[in-house]
Amino acid sequence: MLTKLRRRFILDTMILALIILTGATSLLIVASYTYGQNAALDTMKDLLTSVTPEVVTVTEGEKGKPDSAEVDWEAIEIRDESAIMILSEDGDVLVSMVPGKSFREKVAGSQAEIARTVSQEKKSSGIILTNIRYMKEPLKGIGTKVALLDRASELKAIYFQFRLYITLAFILLILLLLLSEYLARRSILPVDEAIRTQQQFIADASHELKTPIAVILANLDILKTSPDKTVRESEKWIESTKLEANRMSKLVNEMLFLARSDAAMDMHYNFRLINFSDVVEEVVLTTEALIFERNVTLETDIEEDSQVVGDIERLKQVVMILIENATKYVDENGTIRVKLTSGPRHMEVLTVTNSGAPIPKEKAEHIFERFYRVDESRVREKGGYGLGLSIAQKIIEKHHGEIGLAFSNENGTCFVVRLPHAQNLRAPDLTVLPGTDAAKEKPAD
Repeated sequence: MLTKLRRRFILDTMILALIILTGATSLLIVASYTYGQNAALDTMKDLLTSVTPEVVTVTEGEKGKPDSAEVDWEAIEIRDESAIMILSEDGDVLVSMVPGKSFREKVAGSQAEIARTVSQEKKSSGIILTNIRYMKEPLKGIGTKVALLDRASELKAIYFQFRLYITLAFILLILLLLLSEYLARRSILPVDEAIRTQQQFIADASHELKTPIAVILANLDILKTSPDKTVRESEKWIESTKLEANRMSKLVNEMLFLARSDAAMDMHYNFRLINFSDVVEEVVLTTEALIFERNVTLETDIEEDSQVVGDIERLKQVVMILIENATKYVDENGTIRVKLTSGPRHMEVLTVTNSGAPIPKEKAEHIFERFYRVDESRVREKGGYGLGLSIAQKIIEKHHGEIGLAFSNENGTCFVVRLPHAQNLRAPDLTVLPGTDAAKEKPAD
């Protein structure tokens, strides 16, 4: 599909480029031809202007009509590719001047035909004998003066420009083809990445769903083989089925959240002015018992009255994900530290640190990828799917904040969340969430 998309992009680009280059080349050729024609007409016009009755001496014949003429050629500047002819009123050649040898050879023996053709033409200028331009004007008291111009040099220039423009257009097409190929490959990289991510996401989700489905089916088969047992006697298998169903439900909900986020669908965020300090303290209180059960020390340093604009339930989810993640990876009798402070640039900074083995560098860059787990065995025991950090990242991005791994070394592993202070995001119509400190006293803008 991507190959077809790339080829279609290149084809459309080349068709558009061909149309533009054809039009531009045609305009240049027409412009060059017009310029050459105007230059030739100006040359003949200047030449005719220099031929006046004063420089022409006419010899009359027996019947009183001009029989021949003489011209003061020194008073006329004429180029090799040009010629002058003076015709009588009957169209006879009285005198001609063809200084150029090649042009003289071309018109030799054809002067009478040229004179007759020019005399019969109604237009004052044009082309005769294919490659000779002419321009004629009346010569008072004598007849007609005619300027001739050899088109050989004009045609040579036109053919040269034609070949030049065609060659340049061809080279440009080749360059555009290469550029289109490069841009097409570059343009579809995000699409390719999205498709591969989606395929990996589906493959991972299918893999994760296999286990709970297999357990549920196996439990049902066991229950089916013992139809006479009571519910209490089968409680082990029922609880196991319920546990796996709950795990599967959680996984489906998490995947649905990520899918809706990727599709930029409305996630029903309920943004309000909230006290982030209360949010963090509430989540810490909820997880405190679980942490103490593992003989882990919990240290907190939560600054009071940390005001942010956000969805309180979503932010609780982020804090819960980070604390649960720290609980999974903390070492035995280790320490978990939760700290909330106001940082620089009017940012509220939350850090969650746990002691324990550091995350290897080669794995640290993948921790926000979906279904990625640093320690497969330990996380599976805790029921994780490797989606928590991905979900937290989506939520924080929606809140115009940042989330990342601050460090992971012998001192422990620390995740950091930065959220803009409420003053940075206050909107005129923003309502205050009831029950928060901000509801009692609205901060000054």
